Amino acid sequence: MPLFFLSYARIPGDRRTGPDPDRLVFDFYGALSDRVAAHAGAGGADAGFVERPHTTGEQVVRALSDCRAFVPLYSQRYFTDPRCGRQWTAITRRSAPAPAPRIVPVLWTPYPAASVPEAVHETPAVPESAGDAEESYAALGLHQLLDLEEEQALRIVDWLARRIAGTPPVHRAPSDPGPSDWAPSRLDPAGLDSAGLARLPDAFATRPPRPPLRLTVLAPSEQRLPIGRGSARYGPRPLDWRPYGPAAGGPVAEQAGELARNLGFAPEVVSFDKALVELRSVGAPTAPWVLIVDPWALQDVTAARQAREFDTARRPWTAVLTALADNDPQTTEHSERLRELLESTFPRHLREGRIGQQSAVRGLRTADVFALWFGELAESAYMRYLRYIQPRSSPPGPSTGPAPGTPPAAGAGAPGTDEGGAEARP
Repeated sequence: MPLFFLSYARIPGDRRTGPDPDRLVFDFYGALSDRVAAHAGAGGADAGFVERPHTTGEQVVRALSDCRAFVPLYSQRYFTDPRCGRQWTAITRRSAPAPAPRIVPVLWTPYPAASVPEAVHETPAVPESAGDAEESYAALGLHQLLDLEEEQALRIVDWLARRIAGTPPVHRAPSDPGPSDWAPSRLDPAGLDSAGLARLPDAFATRPPRPPLRLTVLAPSEQRLPIGRGSARYGPRPLDWRPYGPAAGGPVAEQAGELARNLGFAPEVVSFDKALVELRSVGAPTAPWVLIVDPWALQDVTAARQAREFDTARRPWTAVLTALADNDPQTTEHSERLRELLESTFPRHLREGRIGQQSAVRGLRTADVFALWFGELAESAYMRYLRYIQPRSSPPGPSTGPAPGTPPAAGAGAPGTDEGGAEARP
């Protein structure tokens, strides 16, 4: 049984073409696991559990079911990640014979108090001693401390490890199965397996209301597919398109709507034809807008022309995301031609957009990467929307002070301070 479960929000990025953007998470996990094992007197295998890119869903559910302590890495990104919200639901719903574990939050990066969901009541503790390491942790968060002041960071890691190692063990009934014959019903009487975890409600989804977020899907229906394109990922309507296959969940429009609600938006799905009416309007926009593109649709002359019009319109409150799934053999086979279509259709977005915007237009390979970049670009479109409609006033909303229980930090919650850094933010 793991002594702790490390819960973190993934940073967008292609892990196959460069350094893993979550490197510091795994570095922290390794150091924390070693120190927890030392303080708990447990040698050998890892003392904890962390989900890595190739970890199976069954392993995640087992660790959530068995862990003594749940260690979330608090950041603004963490509180908008549906995956983390479902883990929180699973942990807080856990019942006998493995009751809910102790939650030991870590201040990973400073975040606005307004970003904390209603379901979260635990705040990161700060060591009582007032040394440089403790003050830096309270002001900067552990992510930056690991990157800049390794010696100070290790003091905080050791302090966290002592808190985790002191967590009482989980007491099981004599008939309770051990990890070797684990039963998926331990978290949920109805039986929770890896698919069940994906269906759990997101504990972070309840947020103060924000304006609508318009979602438009540019994709063919199964009756109007390009010549040679298979119909397996399509349905009667463009909104039925499932670029990442049935294993990823419902249609991409539904997934985007769920992500939008998690960010506090009221999603409005509109057809591309209706969206073009607002695109051509000279009036002020009424909502930020995200266009989700199937590159196969660009083989249609009319759709390609309308998409190019979108690219040249220079509407700052809009964002473009393209799904180019790497688990779709047909898309993989024709990926070079599909990318050429995207480059000829959205040249301005690729020329003028930031790194994140360019990556989103060129094609997002997995459902996880799509979800991460959707959140980033929806937030970015929303901020540009506010600046456009209120050019001389600050964006409305609640205070963006530091997290409750966290000492004020210079620049806390400011754009670009999250763990993704300049490269990871759009």
